[in-house]
Amino acid sequence: MRKMSVLSLMLALALTAFAQPAAKGQRTEDLPNPAEIRPEDYRISRKDLQKALHILYGPGPENLVYPNPAPGAQWYPQAGLGLFMHWGIHSMIGVQPSWNMIKDYEWGGEYHSREEYYGQAYRFDPQEYHPEKYLQAAADVGFTYAVLTTRHHDGYALWPSKYGIGTKQYMHGRDLLEPYVKACRDAGLKVGFYYSPRDWHYPGDRPETEWDVATWGKRGPVKDTVANRQAFEHFFAYVMAQLEELLTRYGKIDVLWLDGMGWYGIPVQDLQTDKVYAWIRSLQPDIVINDRWGNIVNPDNPEGTSVRIGDFTTPFECQTPTYVPSAWWEHCHIWNGKGGGWGYNKKGIFRPFSWFMEEYVASRSLGGNFLINVGPSGTGDMHPNFYREIATVQAWMATGAESVCGNGPSPGVERSNVPLTTRGADIWYAHVLARFKGQVSVKTDRKPAKVILLRTGEPVTHIWRDGFLHFKLPKESRTDADDVVKIIF
Repeated sequence: MRKMSVLSLMLALALTAFAQPAAKGQRTEDLPNPAEIRPEDYRISRKDLQKALHILYGPGPENLVYPNPAPGAQWYPQAGLGLFMHWGIHSMIGVQPSWNMIKDYEWGGEYHSREEYYGQAYRFDPQEYHPEKYLQAAADVGFTYAVLTTRHHDGYALWPSKYGIGTKQYMHGRDLLEPYVKACRDAGLKVGFYYSPRDWHYPGDRPETEWDVATWGKRGPVKDTVANRQAFEHFFAYVMAQLEELLTRYGKIDVLWLDGMGWYGIPVQDLQTDKVYAWIRSLQPDIVINDRWGNIVNPDNPEGTSVRIGDFTTPFECQTPTYVPSAWWEHCHIWNGKGGGWGYNKKGIFRPFSWFMEEYVASRSLGGNFLINVGPSGTGDMHPNFYREIATVQAWMATGAESVCGNGPSPGVERSNVPLTTRGADIWYAHVLARFKGQVSVKTDRKPAKVILLRTGEPVTHIWRDGFLHFKLPKESRTDADDVVKIIF
């Protein structure tokens, strides 16, 4: 036998590593090719179809109330801080979930073909998956809820769904959601599920033109509207069947974070949002649902495609909040720096803590929640730097929590040149963020009884004149995060 060259040996080892089965005891050659779309994976029963058609065409609710008035939903407007986690087969290579497969897409990151991307299903078998570790760490510093991607646009389900592809085929039916739900409850966090009604792996959903920016969107008109409507009805039934699994398998679910229902040629106005949301509430009466069933939001179109309908709205994806959009709302952003996008960041790069505080305070001062995303690794744990960042948040929260946790919004953005939060009528907090260098001016109408630096409790030298409070923190009192001044009337 000829000796293998070093290069040949390295190549053979690399191919062997890539082809490791998704779960112990499984051989890759015995598993279906995850990049291949097999109609049999998406078959639904006549009962499933009839239930879905009843939702789609049956009588709708009269005057469905948003936000959800149920007593068990009223925690949401004061939630403050949530942890978003995009996790899936994409985490194995640390890339943007789903969008990474579109060639030359601006927000896709380093491109991987569908074969490469879906091929990670062979290897995805997280052996270091202990969500209680990072969820408890988050709860300890002030996070109140978590949202995990149960299935992104790529269609890979993190639970053994009867429908589509996921852990049922590639992990012996391992359920990755059950430990997450338990860990949330043990840590005292509200349980959130992200679910994408879009499925790019579904038969007939995406022609070849959709996988390349050069030909993206060039499908042409629908030739057979009747057949297309029937295809949509079956797809709708598939989505409803998966949602029913998610909402009946795990007990009480607090948040459902949808991300755009769509089918080619079916207008978003025809997606029956009120009917779908009423059905969801019939399964989970206390749940809060976002505004992205019919309002499809893409990275290049954060404003969406339709009217925002839901218990809370999400208009500030990766944008600093600038106004109050609705009664309940949320600002979501990516905590990681360069690389990975919404998915796992292999380099463990995080944005500066000063940035974190700017986005967090912007949300809280306007009465919204801040949902900050960091993706776990393909093995199931967070990057070690996550725990470093959590420690930084914890250190700030030790003295600053009262200004952002359970607080009220600004008494008026026009009142101050820095963001304000409140606690009742007689306590205001002026947030002097790292980038602010000048004099703080606050229109108070009342003379403050005390003005103190929250971090130390020491008085802040100030002037109150003609209804305005003026002060400037000395250089030695400034930090690189958020220096909160507590104003007590």
